[in-house]
Amino acid sequence: MKKKPIILASSSKKRTEILNACGIKHRVIVSRVKEEFGNGKNIKDLTIANACKKAYAVAQKVKKGVIIGVDSLVIVGNEIVGKPKNRKEAKRFLQLFSGNTIAVHTAVCVIDFSAGKLASGVELSELKVKALSDKEIEKYLKILKPYNKAGGFSIEGAGAIIFDDISGSYFNILGLPLFTLKELLKELNINILDLIS
Repeated sequence: MKKKPIILASSSKKRTEILNACGIKHRVIVSRVKEEFGNGKNIKDLTIANACKKAYAVAQKVKKGVIIGVDSLVIVGNEIVGKPKNRKEAKRFLQLFSGNTIAVHTAVCVIDFSAGKLASGVELSELKVKALSDKEIEKYLKILKPYNKAGGFSIEGAGAIIFDDISGSYFNILGLPLFTLKELLKELNINILDLIS
């Protein structure tokens, strides 16, 4: 049986790297939809809505294949945090995270266009952030420039030095929870192992 093309509705280089590392060939088509950050929804509903909006927008363009939409948001206290708009906001986020536990929610929405089916889910991971001085934050931002990531931080390489502990999926924090993706594909009668080449 011919494999359905896999399309990632995301501009995230890290998500592409994760799929490539798994041997899943895919095409990237950026949705360019505007993400929501509030409107009274809880973070789970919010991330699912954003992920599905991205997947649906791309599905309407290509009208074929299996489309994967993903959205990550970070929550600390009662504040929901997305990608920082600029360096000033990235610094504020890190000041907010300093000494606190933050929760990373990543939603995945998968659409099998020809079958007319959709499956979605959310994974949660928590990170304990070390207490950071303003000087340390400034150095962190200068070295990593993590402005294209939810929360404005990186968990990889030198980015890991600000974290005391991680609870949950590492790949979720990177931006694409593989177990959740596998389970959603299974709901659509697609075995993730059949996508690997």
